[in-house]
Amino acid sequence: MLARYVVRRAVASIPVVFGVTLITFTLLHATSGAFVPGLELNPNLRPADIIRIRNNLGLNDPLPLQYWHWIAGAWPPSFHCSGGLICGDFGRSLVDGSPVRDHILERLPNTLELTITAILLGVLISIPLGVVGALRRGSVIDNFFTFLSVAGVSIPSFWLALLLILLFSVSFHAWGLPWLPSGGAVNSFEGGDPIDRLTHLILPASCLAFVYIAIWSRFTRSSMLETLSQDYVRTARAKGMSERRVTYLHALRNSLVPLVTLIGLELPGLVSGGAIIEIVFSWPGVGRLALERALQYDYTMVLGLTTFIALLVVIGNLLADVLYGLLDPRIRYA
Repeated sequence: MLARYVVRRAVASIPVVFGVTLITFTLLHATSGAFVPGLELNPNLRPADIIRIRNNLGLNDPLPLQYWHWIAGAWPPSFHCSGGLICGDFGRSLVDGSPVRDHILERLPNTLELTITAILLGVLISIPLGVVGALRRGSVIDNFFTFLSVAGVSIPSFWLALLLILLFSVSFHAWGLPWLPSGGAVNSFEGGDPIDRLTHLILPASCLAFVYIAIWSRFTRSSMLETLSQDYVRTARAKGMSERRVTYLHALRNSLVPLVTLIGLELPGLVSGGAIIEIVFSWPGVGRLALERALQYDYTMVLGLTTFIALLVVIGNLLADVLYGLLDPRIRYA
């Protein structure tokens, strides 16, 4: 039953992915057109050379044909894999001609390191905070957690990142205290060991996790309050079940079902990595790569990254739906 559901959802997601690629391809072509970065920097290029370069890149082909080449590779269509998106080829960069896929795979480990750490911190901290806030509704500690969550949602992430750098990097160094690096993933001179990577990871991961904690803790609190008022929870208490077991075995498990949706939708964030955080902390991730190449008019790189993130959105939604049934036995896959 589950396998059939997954296959049906995967097939239904194919038009969604291709719709995203078509819209993104059209918008990027409308904004950047057939612009090739770097041609204007060489005054010695003759018009015939420019036409030949554009022909080699396929930029003089009709727009539908360009889209087909990017999706399927060769024309006319064939049954064997001849390149293109359907074969895992996201195209080539207009800046250096290298495969877009190689750039994604090069930056992806750094982004995963940052975002997975932030999501784990968010889950491990937000769920206990939400449970405590629900069990002690209206108390001083609940009001304090509410203040922190409002602050986490209201404070811009780039401003928080700058404050962390100013305090833990600049001020701590000036005060003679142990300080944390302000940017990068490793020390350029003698770094690269696990301790060095950890010290570079603390500030950006904490800044990114602060937003997750603010949102997920309030969501967990609201879901717990709703679950604790259900009839089956009151029945469990009436049967003499301990409060700890009622809270963590029945209420918390069912309260986490809606939270799975939010966490599942963060899967694209594993790639984008909080682009603002990567830029402020000079973290060499995919989000920073997207901004750098967008400023260079490398729209094939932006197109490949957008498509990759769209695939992760579809996968994240599918994983969230599958986890529903694992957390709540009442859910059945049709």
